[in-house]
Amino acid sequence: MALIVNADDFGKSQEVNKAIEECFNRGFINRTTIMVNMPYAEEAYEIAEKNGFVDKVGIHLNLTEGVPLTDNIKQNRDFCDENGKFNATFYRSTKKRLYMDGQSVEDITEELKEQLDKYAELGFSLNHIDSHHHVHTNYPVFKALKRLSKGYHFSSIRLSRNLYKGGSKLNRLYKYFFNKSIKKICDSTTDYFGSFKDAVDFFATEYNEESTSNASEKCANFYTENDLEIMVHPMYKDGILVDTDIPFEKEILLYEVKK
Repeated sequence: MALIVNADDFGKSQEVNKAIEECFNRGFINRTTIMVNMPYAEEAYEIAEKNGFVDKVGIHLNLTEGVPLTDNIKQNRDFCDENGKFNATFYRSTKKRLYMDGQSVEDITEELKEQLDKYAELGFSLNHIDSHHHVHTNYPVFKALKRLSKGYHFSSIRLSRNLYKGGSKLNRLYKYFFNKSIKKICDSTTDYFGSFKDAVDFFATEYNEESTSNASEKCANFYTENDLEIMVHPMYKDGILVDTDIPFEKEILLYEVKK
């Protein structure tokens, strides 16, 4: 069984790239996923090659931020503004996240294909799939991904978040069937997925230093029996390496993994 600590958003900015580089070098993470349509994707590859983790970089499919790689989706107002930049309009509509017309699914498929091709052209080959704002868990995007799975060898796909307590019955039911479906189109997935905060909430009753330490011990026992992925977003805040607003140093028991 394994613990995967994945840093999202590689290639998004120079600051994020630097933070992810530091996290790898300090053993806080053991995988990352790259946004190939963002300005610093090429720099991200150079960093990965220099530091020896090219084989630990998957793709962070992106339909909500930056500029698309294909033209048709730029004209689709569910995805892009009048300047051809992603505006995440569809992401704010429950209906659109569950259903889109055939042309929109075609636009999604074309864009994701181009991103997958650029990922390979940059020199990456892990072929793990996840996405910015978890858009691959939206049904129209999943339909496009399923089409592409026939021509691309996906080694693994991120689950819909299931490391949590509570949630509506309908939401949990959707996640259950989605997670079953992705296991049919790739070689493997983890058993559980969530953010660091999800892990603390799942393994502890309160969010404080004592409870997070206790959560770390429970988490360690948990992933001896299950494959677990924890999502992080490394960045700098006042010169301190953090996951959003949680300093890595304070949570090292949960984050520290073998390279």
